[in-house]
Amino acid sequence: MIRQSQHIGQKQTLNLSPQQIQLLNFIQLGTLELEQRIEQETLENTALESDAPDPDIAAEMPDELPEKEGTDEADNDFERFEIIEQYQQEDGPEYDFAAPDSRSNQDESYQRTLAQAHDFREQLKAQISVLPLTPRAQLLAGYIVDSLDDDGYLRTSIADMTDTLSFAQSIFVEESEVEAALETVQMLEPAGIAARDLRECLLLQLDNLSRRQNNVEMAWRIVKDHLYDLGNHQHEKIGRVLGVSHHEIRDAAALIKKLNPRPVAGQSVELTKNYNIIPEFVVEKDEQGDLQVYLPNKNSGVLRVSAYMQEMLQSMQRNKEKLPDKAAFQYLRSKVDSAVWFVEMVRQREHSMLVTMQAIVQLQHEYFQTGDHRKLRPMILKDVAEIAQLDISTVSRVTSLKYVHTDFGTIHLKDLFQQGMAKADGEMVTNKEISELIAILIGEEDKQAPVSDQHICNILQDKGYNLARRTVAKYRDLMNIPIAKMRREMAVPATLVAE
Repeated sequence: MIRQSQHIGQKQTLNLSPQQIQLLNFIQLGTLELEQRIEQETLENTALESDAPDPDIAAEMPDELPEKEGTDEADNDFERFEIIEQYQQEDGPEYDFAAPDSRSNQDESYQRTLAQAHDFREQLKAQISVLPLTPRAQLLAGYIVDSLDDDGYLRTSIADMTDTLSFAQSIFVEESEVEAALETVQMLEPAGIAARDLRECLLLQLDNLSRRQNNVEMAWRIVKDHLYDLGNHQHEKIGRVLGVSHHEIRDAAALIKKLNPRPVAGQSVELTKNYNIIPEFVVEKDEQGDLQVYLPNKNSGVLRVSAYMQEMLQSMQRNKEKLPDKAAFQYLRSKVDSAVWFVEMVRQREHSMLVTMQAIVQLQHEYFQTGDHRKLRPMILKDVAEIAQLDISTVSRVTSLKYVHTDFGTIHLKDLFQQGMAKADGEMVTNKEISELIAILIGEEDKQAPVSDQHICNILQDKGYNLARRTVAKYRDLMNIPIAKMRREMAVPATLVAE
């Protein structure tokens, strides 16, 4: 592990300051995590104040309160900006301080119990956080974790991730660095995570077992070189090639059968029953039927830097030469600086979240108008980043583990991102739509004469989908649907199948 972290950290070309890394991690926090951070920060830093109501008092307040009259937010912005200019460290990053959303705070808490609340990616990042990695290595490993699909597979190529990282951070990232970061992630639990295909997933799990254990070495050889034959139950053929007995192949196959082809499938459901989801976004229609986006749990309006401590610091600064204890001045300044930065991180988080969600709604307008998942159009992080005028890494963190409340339910943002292709007539279709078409064709097939990948390919081509046979096979594999021959064998009554 240390060898890998050194390898990833050899080229220090990542132009991110510690504050920028802190901001990126801060943006990724969910609502409950953010509330905990705010509570912790206000307890530890007396220069940070919050107007958030006490939970016990808030519980006794009426559900609806009259809206407050508008305040001059422009004046407040100028005051905040002057404080930042005065106290920000000289080597600190420059940020575009966006004006807060003018919409009044919404006190409603849209809480729903969903099975997928606690994402496995959180567990992986928790493991990464305790490894002896450089900031660069952590960033690359975290990006790979964010790129995993819901089964824990990495479907994006190393080359594509390298290009995306370079685009997102305006730096040069070598494929060897991303490959090393992937190796780091693949050493995490559960075994088999971040595999690029089924073979690699199974090999990673076997690598996690002791080679001294019975049948592990044989199982590894079979998965590496004879997985296709194993899927077709060609035990005798495998035995002849490897020069071992049928019983050895059978025992190794039994071990392989115990491996998990989807390392995280079902894990989230078991871990997260009864977790409360608090959506970070709300998308609803106004009286004119137009879609509006807002944040129901804004915190930027309730956090502020203590005016008393600012005045004390300014007074000490004017009389710095006469101060008997310079340490007290440095301590106070550090507390005020920390409070200023924390308030700004909250504001930047909310700004990034808002413009990202607005961009998503713009790209998926038909879907949010109707709630029909068939209206989802192909959309990737880069599309959203260009509209929101943010880098891809920021958009990735905004959308990671976040939910949006709509009139038709609470949606996981990651479910809105889909790649796609153009049909013969130029119409764009999502990968999900193609997968559903393939699943329907297989579901309607004659179980005694299942349709082949080539036959499915021909049908879809007649419908205008420019797919090759190997592409159909890829979609079928992603849905964990066996090949036609195996589907036919599974359809035969068990009493007719020879041992």
